[in-house]
Amino acid sequence: MTAPLSEGVGYGVVVGVGFAFAIGMILTTASLRRYQKEVMTSEEFSTAGRSVKTGLIACAVVSSWTWAATLLQSTAQVYKNGVMGAYSYAAGATVQVSCNSKTPVSLIKC
Repeated sequence: MTAPLSEGVGYGVVVGVGFAFAIGMILTTASLRRYQKEVMTSEEFSTAGRSVKTGLIACAVVSSWTWAATLLQSTAQVYKNGVMGAYSYAAGATVQVSCNSKTPVSLIKC
């Protein structure tokens, strides 16, 4: 099977989309500073201006840490067991997903 694009074109697409995204974010930040008078430091960005409670931040950190491991493990299961590996892996995670989806909602109500 031949590749639809050459390797150089593939790298060009990846780098080009990356630059386009970076320029878009720079323009967004500049327009927020100019029109909304919004200046955000790295501390305000990482803590959402201290408007989010600690429990919700903890849930976000844990979910972001487990996302990479879950993606890697599910890919390994598909490689080893085929498409059924993904379904069996996802079925085992339904309890954790349902518990973790209820936690932020109850933290917001506190």
